Amino acid sequence: MRFAIIGSGMAGLACADALASAGHSAELFDKGRGAGGRMATRRMHTPLGQVSIDHGAQYFTVRDPGFAQLVARWRSAGIATPWVPAGKDAWIGIPGMNAVIKQ
Repeated sequence: MRFAIIGSGMAGLACADALASAGHSAELFDKGRGAGGRMATRRMHTPLGQVSIDHGAQYFTVRDPGFAQLVARWRSAGIATPWVPAGKDAWIGIPGMNAVIKQ
């Protein structure tokens, strides 16, 4: 079965992953230049060199068991890690928030 998903932020991409895992085809549509939504990392050139800046979501939370399985895969791949200052269910992308979106 084929699905259209509006929005390629965290929820849209998690939905596409779940559909693909179940053997379905999903196409993502987004108004932005690329995937990510609020999981944005920008690179800027400064007089001190290139820097990466996360803007948008500071972290994401994991409460759903199905989403926790996906985040566990991200952690194993080295692109997500717990964000201890925000609490036990908080996570961040490594090296930036958009790392989990690009995966």
